[in-house]
Amino acid sequence: MQTKKTSLLFFGLLIYLSCLSQKIIINGQETIRKLSWSDFTGKVDDSSPFFAYTYYDIKSKWGNIKIIGDSVNIGNFEVTLELSPNKSWAKKDKVTSELLIHEQGHFNLGILAMKEMLDKFRESKFTRSNYNTGLQNIVTEALKKYNNMSVQYDEETNHSDNKQEQMKWNDFFSKNLPKQL
Repeated sequence: MQTKKTSLLFFGLLIYLSCLSQKIIINGQETIRKLSWSDFTGKVDDSSPFFAYTYYDIKSKWGNIKIIGDSVNIGNFEVTLELSPNKSWAKKDKVTSELLIHEQGHFNLGILAMKEMLDKFRESKFTRSNYNTGLQNIVTEALKKYNNMSVQYDEETNHSDNKQEQMKWNDFFSKNLPKQL
């Protein structure tokens, strides 16, 4: 009987985890890879003092909601991170491998935001009265946190010019990101 119970718990966990989804989209394709300069196809802002700009969108959706008493079971939660090639740009005469690593860092912050949203969702208990607000708060708080972190990243690295600080951030990313990147 114990084996059957353990198998059912494992099967339930697999179903639960399969309902959580993340997608990373670069140039219209779902992928997990590092950025390349060919991903930056937007119109260059010649008035900008910066040499490159990384723009991405993070979208979330949830569904298959079941209310049982006061508890709410949310059957699926999906977060999508999409690099916007039409809004991401680079001044071609200023691109370097170091600058690309810096721009990858901005995208990495988007990946970390997505990861945090999924982690917070897994940890949360939702009720009839709080599930919609709770889900919105998970998304809003992560977006705010990682937007602020992106500003901090640029300030500390001076947009990649401060090599020592850039190396600290690169270490941070390597410790906190999935190993595929």
